[in-house]
Amino acid sequence: MGQPMLLGTLTASTAAIVLSASKAQAKDASEIARIAKAITVRIEGATQGSGVLVKKEGNRYTVLTAWHVVQDNLPGEEVGIITSDGKEHLWESTSLQRLGEVDMAVLTFTSNKNYQVANIGDVKKVKYQDQVYVAGFPLFDFINLKFESGEVVANAEVSIDQGYQLLYSNKTKPGMSGGVILNENAELVAIHGRGEIDRQKKNVQELITKTGINQGVPITFYKLFLNGLPVVVSKENATTAGDYLAQAKASQGKQGREQTVIRLVNESLKIQSNNDKAYFIRAYAKSYLDDHQGTIKDYNQALNIDPQNANAFVNRGFSKEKLGDNKGAISDYKSALRVNQYSSEAYYNIGIIKLKTGNYDDAISNFNVALRINNNNANYYINRGVAKQKINQNKNAILDFNSAIEINPNLTKAFNNRGISKSNLGNYKDAISDFNRALEIDTNYMLAYYNRAFAKNKIDDHDGSIKDYSISIKLDPSHINSYLNRGLSNYKKGNYYSAINDYNRIIEINPNHINAYLNRGVIKLSLKEKDAACIDFKKAQSLGSAKAKDFLASAEGAWCRNMPD
Repeated sequence: MGQPMLLGTLTASTAAIVLSASKAQAKDASEIARIAKAITVRIEGATQGSGVLVKKEGNRYTVLTAWHVVQDNLPGEEVGIITSDGKEHLWESTSLQRLGEVDMAVLTFTSNKNYQVANIGDVKKVKYQDQVYVAGFPLFDFINLKFESGEVVANAEVSIDQGYQLLYSNKTKPGMSGGVILNENAELVAIHGRGEIDRQKKNVQELITKTGINQGVPITFYKLFLNGLPVVVSKENATTAGDYLAQAKASQGKQGREQTVIRLVNESLKIQSNNDKAYFIRAYAKSYLDDHQGTIKDYNQALNIDPQNANAFVNRGFSKEKLGDNKGAISDYKSALRVNQYSSEAYYNIGIIKLKTGNYDDAISNFNVALRINNNNANYYINRGVAKQKINQNKNAILDFNSAIEINPNLTKAFNNRGISKSNLGNYKDAISDFNRALEIDTNYMLAYYNRAFAKNKIDDHDGSIKDYSISIKLDPSHINSYLNRGLSNYKKGNYYSAINDYNRIIEINPNHINAYLNRGVIKLSLKEKDAACIDFKKAQSLGSAKAKDFLASAEGAWCRNMPD
């Protein structure tokens, strides 16, 4: 009558370099990579990040980095600066300074070694589609310096939050913040500040991939600091395509700012209509307004400019899926895989469609590939676990939910779904513990109340079950299964009229709900209200209830069968 709902100490080491560049640029890129390796440092403190050597005075070196890399370090704490030779140097904590209100800071250390420092370039000469290079040390990889080539998406001169005026397409990872951004002459034109995190939609199954755009703070601010001038932006009003696009990017991902993003991108496209990333940013915003027809048009424009943009295929497929076009969506996901066979998002989203359409084995196969490419995405594990639940592989599903929780201990859906699998295995007390944990994280998580109520009902804690179903109904007054199962618990407690009220409410929501009529008829019969009970049994039969049909055809149901309609 209702089921649970699915839903060590780091040691100094000489840095190696991981080079990523096309063959046509290999020689020049290799030269720039060697310079990047020489001037880039790793910062080990409250957080790990990267930095760049920008000045040497005697035996004192100045490191430029992102403010957010060092802001949590207290003056008395040790912070290590690891240079290209693997040597660790302690910072001079009193030297730490933030540059104005931008995400940029300087600090110093002393060493008798002779290290190369960066050549400072002119960021104003950096134009749209110019080649730039980013280098830094990813988290948990203190040996390999990651070096990536890419193109400039926008170079703004207008005021942007925390100074993020330079946009670029280089692939980056967490930990690279504060690292170098070099132009084609290997000159320092900015420091890397922000990459992107995949933004999830409301449902754990929904995923929009990154726009592929990173944000950096121009070296202009450091030049102002060096000259003793205020670290501020003199230009307040946007006038160029880059200005508008950088402003749009600064608002991207902020709830309620989607229309602002669209307006700013529109202004940018009026000036420069051939920037595929502009269409991508606008489509990204439209998706969060559920304007999926609009997003598809924008991704079409982006793909006309750059047919090799795998993320655009993935996101266009997502919009098609939201419009019910699963065939078109899968076609786009496969197009993404032809461009980039390592697109875990494409495999994941194909898996989601398979999951939703009941092809659970195919769903699991696609989630398996997604996890081989990226085994650090908790949602991949959660949905593979859900698919395993569907084919009664609950023990294996629990292993997937465990993995998701290891990645993110605050995922309510992982605890909720693990609780469902435990409940399916009859481990109701352990299941209740998982639902409790989900509710500690989110006290308004309706499904956890619903599923905890179901488990309590199974161990005959009907008072606790009724209480939880009541909370789930308060959080979602149209949740039929909560009324259905609360009615069952009320019936078991002898609260017959309360149970009838629950079934009455279901019928108000859905006048054709078979089990509501059938259950209400059973209770009315228990109350000797035979005429009313008979009406309910006949209604249930007319709606297709096999149980009502069998009852009315039996000797026990003869009294009702023979009653006039």
